Amino acid sequence: MILGDFMLFSQNEMDNIKREMAKLKEKVVLKLFTDFRTQEDGTKLRKCMACEGTYELLKTLEEISNGKLEIEEISTEENDEDAKKFNVTKIPAILFVNQDDKEIIRYLAHPTGSEFVPFLNSIQYFSGVRPYYADQILTHLKKIDKSKMKIFITPTCPYCPATVPVLTLFAIVSKGKISAEVIDVNLNPDLGMKYQVQGVPHTVINEKDHIYGMFTPQDLLDKLTKGERDFGGMYA
Repeated sequence: MILGDFMLFSQNEMDNIKREMAKLKEKVVLKLFTDFRTQEDGTKLRKCMACEGTYELLKTLEEISNGKLEIEEISTEENDEDAKKFNVTKIPAILFVNQDDKEIIRYLAHPTGSEFVPFLNSIQYFSGVRPYYADQILTHLKKIDKSKMKIFITPTCPYCPATVPVLTLFAIVSKGKISAEVIDVNLNPDLGMKYQVQGVPHTVINEKDHIYGMFTPQDLLDKLTKGERDFGGMYA
């Protein structure tokens, strides 16, 4: 869907993206942390190329959202307090933050290539769009401990687009009881090495449990409920 690192869309791609953005229900505000420095003429200079590309993409989505998406760019160079508040040490970082200023999802990624569609899905879910299995997640929340999930991806991963939205939906529906971090291993090789990522998608739950490859909502629910999920409804 994306033709280059600087968000060049064909007309057909733009039409498709506009249709998807039109599905947003409630307004979504995303915090984008970059390294911009404000110049004397008021322009912003970003040294990080991934930051520049991510900013251009998000601003494009904001412009075609009919007011349903707002991008708040925050500089780690000029606003150290916010960076510390949200514990942002790597850029670009895209934070999905709720009305209580609580982080629900973090993207350490420049969502291009195969990363774009699941990123767009995450925005849709955050706005209130709900796939059919969202209610099943809600019914099991009492059986799930507070959890932190990380999923490692790449822009060329063929399996990540079907997997990432599952992870982010769990975080959104749980209102942060389950948090999700989406990490582009190409942009963050140190994290890939730390978690011994040899293939993607690679998911880490609470720093100890690993899921290698694709998984379904049922698989993730099994892992989070420690095998105590209800097998009724869609899980029968």
